[in-house]
Amino acid sequence: MIWPSSRDLMFGRVLWFSPVVFLLVLFLSVSAAQAASGRPQLQLTGEITQAENKALILQVGLSVPPIRFTCDASPVLMRRYLQSATLAARDALQAMGYFNAQIQTHLKQDPDCAIPTMDITPGPRVHIAAVDVVVTTSAGDDLTRQAFLRDYLKKARPAKDALLNQGVYVALRDGIMERVRGAGYLDAKWRRRELLVDPKTNTADIHLDLDAGSRYHIGKITIDQSIIKPLLAQNLVGAKTGDTYTTQTLVDMNQNLSSSQYFSDVRVRPQWDQRTAHQVPITIRTLPNEPRSYELRVGYGTDTGARFGGKITQRYVNRSGHSWKADLSLAQRKQTLGATYTMPKISDPLNQHYDLYEVFDREQDTGITTLSSTTGLRWVRNFNSWTSSLYSEYLVDRSQFGTNPAQTTGFWLFGARLGRQELNDPLFPTKGFVFSSGISTAAKPLLSSTSLLRAHVMLGGLYPVGKWVFKARTEVGGVVTPDFNSLPKSLRFFAGGDQSVRGYAYQSLGPTDSTGQVIGGQYLFTASAEVMHPVYGRDWWGAAFVDTGNAFDALNNIHLNTGAGVGIRWRSPVGMVRVDVAYPFDGDQRTPRLHLGIGAAF
Repeated sequence: MIWPSSRDLMFGRVLWFSPVVFLLVLFLSVSAAQAASGRPQLQLTGEITQAENKALILQVGLSVPPIRFTCDASPVLMRRYLQSATLAARDALQAMGYFNAQIQTHLKQDPDCAIPTMDITPGPRVHIAAVDVVVTTSAGDDLTRQAFLRDYLKKARPAKDALLNQGVYVALRDGIMERVRGAGYLDAKWRRRELLVDPKTNTADIHLDLDAGSRYHIGKITIDQSIIKPLLAQNLVGAKTGDTYTTQTLVDMNQNLSSSQYFSDVRVRPQWDQRTAHQVPITIRTLPNEPRSYELRVGYGTDTGARFGGKITQRYVNRSGHSWKADLSLAQRKQTLGATYTMPKISDPLNQHYDLYEVFDREQDTGITTLSSTTGLRWVRNFNSWTSSLYSEYLVDRSQFGTNPAQTTGFWLFGARLGRQELNDPLFPTKGFVFSSGISTAAKPLLSSTSLLRAHVMLGGLYPVGKWVFKARTEVGGVVTPDFNSLPKSLRFFAGGDQSVRGYAYQSLGPTDSTGQVIGGQYLFTASAEVMHPVYGRDWWGAAFVDTGNAFDALNNIHLNTGAGVGIRWRSPVGMVRVDVAYPFDGDQRTPRLHLGIGAAF
């Protein structure tokens, strides 16, 4: 194979060469400036130029030194260059597993310039005969059986009879050391690390024997901060003196403090030079966050109409880490003003906190007008990726259904919630699941208009198959009470809308009164199936779906309304934008309905 001459590059003479060779031209410093200086260009010939050796050509081309002499250089200088190029090419070939390569060099005479030439026959490639990996601690424990190393070796260990690539060996060697030290064995050192090649048999053996030593633990943790109590800061770290030292532990410490909203910058620094008795002291530097933050929101959804909102957050009120936030949401159909005062549990601030909250709601839609106030206290606890809460709240509600007289009711509710969310991407999920559930109760003797027991469960999931994503959701609920007419709208069940049964208006499905006004039901069931597929790049997806469900008063009198349609999903910078057109198969108004929304709805 011949590198293009300077004249070919300058005057555009047509040559045929592959894109790989063109890259080599660049890496070998064949540029307009060099062409003008009249420097010779290296030629590669022989079996290496065959099509199946493109990667090998690139490896050799990147390894040989560039030519720094001109065409009028002496033959002695050119032959000296070929000697150094031969050594570099042989090293490159051996790195790829070719230990019996034949390389011949000569100077090819040309009227314009002598051409240094290398004729390369790679020969057979070395195969791996054995891979021996031993990693033991000072106590004799075999770390190759530990999950952090076992899983890595399954992926990185070369298979027997695999073609030799020294880069794979180096990656395996360095990867083992990185993971062992990352697991806390900071004094790990090699007893043996060898790649033995037998050029006669074209075989290679890998021997890696690592003495991991003893495992280190976390020493004294020093946190440089002054805005919260030292005990609260220590518990926010999520690790304590005596815990196993790992790289992941340091990452978690940083994330725990950064996500607490108290600090704008967190630096976790192990003090290597001060480690003693297999303990590493940790110093954490922090910068306080701005005490207050502001947020504005603008959006639109078919269920809510145009909406505008804002939130003020006081990130820290006192040294106990208390905070508060006030949230205002103004939509065409519903307006909400809420405030929450949050108190972390000092002994477990990462997983537990208490909330005092007050929420005022006004809603006017589908012929129902409501004004409500909710005052409550809740305890929130996170465990094993689950979020749970227990709460007690007092609800005062004034509701008017159609032309019926407005009624004011009050309920002292006691309840619990449990939820979990596992999504690969919260903004545009294509895999995972969402689960939420809640149960609440009230008793008439305890300052409530009537007694009730209410439960609600929602489960949704996404499962990818190739480029297709299948999505399913179901929602069930029920309320048992001796006086359903005393229940406000917020304790009844409705169906229909963007996140319920598409093809029908928001909360337009459910039992009606004598005037035809939808007043909600005691029970709820909805289900949805959807499939998505990319239609343009990775950001535009098409969707097809079918939804069914309804709210009803009796379990022996269930009528499900069904809708189906198609839609578009756009991966926008702020999340998923959903545009759906759905056709209702039941009811009096069987015309397609447009549904718009932002966010990955379930």
